[in-house]
Amino acid sequence: PPSNQQAGAPMAASAQEGGHVGVRHAGVAGGDQKKAASYRACLLTEPDKHHHDPAHQDSQLVDVGKRLIAGGLAGAVAKTVIAPLDRTKIIFQTSELKFCARNVVDTLLMIKRTEGTRGLWRGNLATVLRVFPYAGIQFAAFDIYKRWCTNSAGQLDPMQRLLAGSAAGATAVAVTYPLDLLRARLAVRRSWTMKSSEAWRQAMLGGHGKICLAGLYRGINPTLLGILPYAGIAFFTRDSLNQLAAKHYQTTALHTPLGAKMASGAIAGLIAQSTTYPLDLVRRRMQTEGFVDTGKEGAKQQAKSNKLQYTTIWGTLNLIYQREGAKGLFKGLSMNWIKGPIAFMISFTAFDYLKIVFHIHAPAGVSEKKGN
Repeated sequence: PPSNQQAGAPMAASAQEGGHVGVRHAGVAGGDQKKAASYRACLLTEPDKHHHDPAHQDSQLVDVGKRLIAGGLAGAVAKTVIAPLDRTKIIFQTSELKFCARNVVDTLLMIKRTEGTRGLWRGNLATVLRVFPYAGIQFAAFDIYKRWCTNSAGQLDPMQRLLAGSAAGATAVAVTYPLDLLRARLAVRRSWTMKSSEAWRQAMLGGHGKICLAGLYRGINPTLLGILPYAGIAFFTRDSLNQLAAKHYQTTALHTPLGAKMASGAIAGLIAQSTTYPLDLVRRRMQTEGFVDTGKEGAKQQAKSNKLQYTTIWGTLNLIYQREGAKGLFKGLSMNWIKGPIAFMISFTAFDYLKIVFHIHAPAGVSEKKGN
């Protein structure tokens, strides 16, 4: 009857435009309805169904811009949450202080006592300034590289996922490295008695009389060497686990349950950071040489003497091994096992949520079928 059709039309439009995943389960009868209702609470809202309609698609520039903003926000939130642990880890990485749980607590208390609670987040502004473009570029680049690597069926094999992740990480590092260096130098500053603006200036100068481009990229070689396997493993692991979860729950990768998203992100962070940690340690030593404990004057004196110890990757690894033993190459790793999974869990999950909020859809050519 016409009256039934008219009454049903708004409901059909609502199902199409609202796109809630639970709508797909609305026709399930009996006890399955309760299961669908409970599952619905764990799912993200499905993106706009119009995304396959060219009239409703964003331009390429707008789409990339949305991905950059979503990725940047996700990374900034994750880094801010773990900032106190991150600063403590950098202090251990750049000194010969023995790493243990007691010393970690003592360091956190010392920072709070001497610099106040805000001191636990010292350098976080530089972190956010770096992470926002870094995470944005990395997430956006990964999606773009995935699109380039997909086959005619819109599928990716494991090696393509690994290469896409590695390329995304290298792209982000190349653009944002100077900000990472400044963040590290500010984080290890404990004995400087100067205004914040002067501290930033000295961190940029690096003990030299003027800003030097080569100085702002000091330590980038081990960073690039480390980021290729690091980002590749992280994105590959998270993407693969999330695809398995999508297949298990018979949904798309974007709409897997929250718990599955968080677990896949945490595991990805744990594996990636554990396998590439020594190179991260080398990077920190090269970035902060002359800034640990001695502050501005130490940096100036060391720069004048031209006796930098950490000049090459293998030389730095050898020095650390000679002075601190094999354990020294993994100093602070156990803290990474805490903060790393948390950061990855937050950033990957937040990025998925933000992709839905911003109506960001799968790039053209990339399959969104269930469990693919």
